[in-house]
Amino acid sequence: MDHIDHIAGYGRRDFLRAWVLGTLGVSAPALLAAQYPEERRTARAKACILLFLAGGPSHFETFDPKPDAPAENRTIFDTIRTSVPGTQLCEYLPKLAAQAHRYALIRSAWHRCTGHFGGHRYALSGHIAVGNIDQQARPDDPPGVIALAAKSLRQPGQTLPPSVMTPWVATDQGGGASGGMGAGTLGRAFDPVRVEVDPRSVERSGTLPVFRIPEFALHPSLSAVQLRDRRQLLDVIDTSNRTPQREMSSMYDHAFELLTSDRVRQAFELEREPARLRDEYGQNAFGQSCLLARRLVERGTRFVQVNFARSVTQRGYGWDTHGDGAATLKDQLLPKLDMGAGTLLEDLAQRGLLDGTLVVAMGEFGRTPQVKRDGGRDHWPQCYSLLMAGGGIHGGLVHGRSDRIGARPAHDPVEAREILVTILELLGIPNFQVDPQGRGAPLFPGVEAVRRLFA
Repeated sequence: MDHIDHIAGYGRRDFLRAWVLGTLGVSAPALLAAQYPEERRTARAKACILLFLAGGPSHFETFDPKPDAPAENRTIFDTIRTSVPGTQLCEYLPKLAAQAHRYALIRSAWHRCTGHFGGHRYALSGHIAVGNIDQQARPDDPPGVIALAAKSLRQPGQTLPPSVMTPWVATDQGGGASGGMGAGTLGRAFDPVRVEVDPRSVERSGTLPVFRIPEFALHPSLSAVQLRDRRQLLDVIDTSNRTPQREMSSMYDHAFELLTSDRVRQAFELEREPARLRDEYGQNAFGQSCLLARRLVERGTRFVQVNFARSVTQRGYGWDTHGDGAATLKDQLLPKLDMGAGTLLEDLAQRGLLDGTLVVAMGEFGRTPQVKRDGGRDHWPQCYSLLMAGGGIHGGLVHGRSDRIGARPAHDPVEAREILVTILELLGIPNFQVDPQGRGAPLFPGVEAVRRLFA
């Protein structure tokens, strides 16, 4: 009894913070998402998987090869026919080419941010940083689309976290996380749960990546039984101290469920999948993250962001192909993208999940029309391409067209914020937010969804 009285006098807010951060070994804000009573559009998609190709993939060597352009502009590779007559892709995307009837291509996306930090932030949040555009994430950043999803899509009784990011955050040369990776001004309660991959496991050829889930790890000295005992102690305190902070306690109720749930743990056990399917996704961090994304949305997670590139300049891996473009794209990037994204679309379709799952594959910008001798290209936000599938998207559609050399949109330009609003509308997330005082404001004033993609 003396021990309980001592804790009660310690201060409930401090106790809750200490209880979660100290004894659970977990950051509750990263796990939990509150829900505001906002009006919601009718959702066409139940969930979204965003494949973020950080570094700026070349639209010429992926989704808009321009085979009839001059040699100094067109793709450095051959093209391949797709399942949609008249639509061609790069030859090293055969699995995606065979499924063109399942997705729409946008070949006229654009914005004005030329650097990676600025491009990441703008592509994922629709905003630029105050002062220097190209700077890493800041506390006053507007929320990324993954945080908006976490805020709006959490369902009562849901055990799995509403939003997950894997296998690492996007950055620029290791200079810190990019803007748009988290919740920013929305508050850390809406940050995604981050699932990390052990870098050493990526370097070992012939082995699958090893994922780590620090958010779900109990403190090494704390067993599940001890956790339940401490939870009962908190219930005693709550019974004798019912204050407005009781709502805060409900957040920790969900933290307890996450830490002790077999359903959560099993969602991350990729070894439960057939070895053949794991191989089809690709034995690399991106491919296995795509498989993990499918398992998560299958079990109730609403938004998964897979960042394809830890550092945009990581040799042989990142999409920032200023140099060695031909070798890097052919041997590393394109096969991984084709296996991971191609198998994901096929797997979702076979399980009857694609209609309800929006899949988006995009980077922060494209590459220059002028190609270098080694196949490299530089940054080019003035025109780029992306892929959208499922969740109400019309398969087989090509929206927009770039000019003859892939330098500018020539028809139906799509500004980057229109892509974000399209994602929000398909998920039923309103294009406005309400502050703690109940005041509403539009997220993207005057910006409309690209309704031709799904209307």
